[in-house]
Amino acid sequence: MIYDLVKKNTKGEITMRQYKVLEVKKKGFLGTSRLDGERLEEILNEQAREGWIFDKHISGETLVFDKDTIMLIFYKEK
Repeated sequence: MIYDLVKKNTKGEITMRQYKVLEVKKKGFLGTSRLDGERLEEILNEQAREGWIFDKHISGETLVFDKDTIMLIFYKEK
């Protein structure tokens, strides 16, 4: 999912930031790990190559629908 946010910076100029949200499963079939350090590094580097900057994550404990999901949020300045 990609979202656009338009706002004014401190100089009063209009800027736009585009956000991308990736849903990543923490566990795989029968509880096997799908998100370890190596996989997370791959995801972060892949997004960085495309120009996305990591902003934050939302863990499954804060999500109502799926406790085994992490949402990774990235942005680009437009």
